[in-house]
Amino acid sequence: MSIRHRLGAALKAFSDPDLVIAHDTLGDLVDARIRTALENHRLDAERQRAALETEGAQLAADIARDGNAWKSATPRWDRVRDMTRAALARADLSAGRMLEIGGRHNPRNADFPEFEYQALDLQGAPGAKVDVMSGDITDCPHIPDASFDFIFSFDVFEHIDKPWLAASEITRLLRPGGVTVHSTLFAWRYHPCPIDYWRYTAEGLKSLFGDLDCLCSEFDETERRRDIRGQGGNAVTPDAFGGWRENIRVNYAGLKPALSRGA
Repeated sequence: MSIRHRLGAALKAFSDPDLVIAHDTLGDLVDARIRTALENHRLDAERQRAALETEGAQLAADIARDGNAWKSATPRWDRVRDMTRAALARADLSAGRMLEIGGRHNPRNADFPEFEYQALDLQGAPGAKVDVMSGDITDCPHIPDASFDFIFSFDVFEHIDKPWLAASEITRLLRPGGVTVHSTLFAWRYHPCPIDYWRYTAEGLKSLFGDLDCLCSEFDETERRRDIRGQGGNAVTPDAFGGWRENIRVNYAGLKPALSRGA
């Protein structure tokens, strides 16, 4: 402070002594203000910590709720079966020959008893409960054209190396008026059994069957937040969410026109 300013301050003090604050009093005022500021800072920190704890608890509750929602939903196979039944009803198809692709381990013949059932797999299955024909759906010239009224697969298309060839063969094998239904994956953990190739959008799966009339093309998000960590070599390392949490199916159903463009 310059001498001029000091003299000005001194003159004000002499003219009004009440403006002069004792050194000890000034120190007390400064200490009080510092203590108040520190206490306000502590209270703000506690409020922020409490808010974060509340937000974290809410997030954990939301994860638990969404992660378990699938348990109270209609089971996966029932959803696929009902979608398939709806497609068959739309096509007015209630009997005939059924081909299930990849059905040797878990055939669905009991769910469609009105159809004469045949399974097709890459290898035979001696001792299986159903008749299993060996063949590759991407190239099966040993099966005549228009052999089946209903062709079905469940969790198979992600394991087919050239699905566009499979779609072409399926179209060839369907009789006019026949229906094909496929339920596969848009989002799921990697699961080579024996090999895992593809994931599909609803439009992507539909595009494979360009010669058919679409009866259904949809996503199924019922199990989206289900905790799927895999097993053995397919295990997913858990994180804050618990595991793999993006599980979305995709379904397609198509009708081969009576005057088929692919005949």
